[in-house]
Amino acid sequence: MKVDVWYDFRNPPRWQRDDTALYGELLEQIEWVDTLGFSTVWLSEHHFTDEGYLPGLMPMLAALAMRTSRVRLGTAVLLAPLYHPLRLAEEAAVVDILSGGRLDLGIAPGYRVSEFAAMGVDKRERGGRTDEIIELLLQAWRSGSVTADGRYYRYQDVPVTPRPVQRPIPIWIGGSTLAAARRAGRHGLAFMPDSGSPAEVYPAYREACAAAGHPPGEIATNMVVYVCDDPEQGWNDVKEHYFYVYQTYQRWFAEAGDLIQVGTPLTDPDQLSRQTHIVGTPETVVEAIRARRQRYPFDRLIFWARPPGLPIEQSTRSLELFATKVLPQIAEGPA
Repeated sequence: MKVDVWYDFRNPPRWQRDDTALYGELLEQIEWVDTLGFSTVWLSEHHFTDEGYLPGLMPMLAALAMRTSRVRLGTAVLLAPLYHPLRLAEEAAVVDILSGGRLDLGIAPGYRVSEFAAMGVDKRERGGRTDEIIELLLQAWRSGSVTADGRYYRYQDVPVTPRPVQRPIPIWIGGSTLAAARRAGRHGLAFMPDSGSPAEVYPAYREACAAAGHPPGEIATNMVVYVCDDPEQGWNDVKEHYFYVYQTYQRWFAEAGDLIQVGTPLTDPDQLSRQTHIVGTPETVVEAIRARRQRYPFDRLIFWARPPGLPIEQSTRSLELFATKVLPQIAEGPA
């Protein structure tokens, strides 16, 4: 199992910092993470929020390419229908070149109503656009030009340069639904179900790969993990930050309608599940990760490096404990 870290660069109003200072300390932390033995640094995006959720994946990945040398760099996930596919192919190629071939592109259709409305994209087209974009990206990176006559995108012999180091750049399909699992399998791509995904997405992915004649790729999932010396003190340190995230996602899910299942309404941070929010000593975290892997056949674990608003010193301590006490017990083979 490979282990990766995830950043979203959120700056919530309750704990708001100067953006320049926040970006600076996170870039420094990621530069340090590059030395710790994790496999990939993943970034996620959202748009038009009051919390500064990272909106520019490619600029940030380019910055990270200049400040790291070992870890792979990825998107978990990029909201594909909100992008022009050929521009995306070009920008991803630039990042792949800058990083020396270390880019992984995780994509998903997205779900937030406000994002589609502001970008002028019909949300009902999200799945179809995503499927066409996948094919266009792969064609561009493999051949250096694109010809297509799809429902949403039509091109005739358009050159797409520069060529990436990786031909093609690895694509991952994100999502928590059976539709996402089947999309990943149909295209023969790696799959990124999130921690709330139902168990049936795992066999559905492998079945879809087999039906399309593809060998199954890697499966990556995420967990909420905070490693600390004192579990109760650790919980008190992070619970308000986790509660903020839970409430934010529940609001977004509710606005999305029937696209995503809304969870149980909560009114207090201590109502959060301690089974899904793993806060504890290295030994507790190792046990929780192993238990989850027994239930779900994932190859790669992604965890939040810094919950939104958490002081950088606390997230740094958690990462240090994970790297020195947890990683040696769960990593299999080279990072």
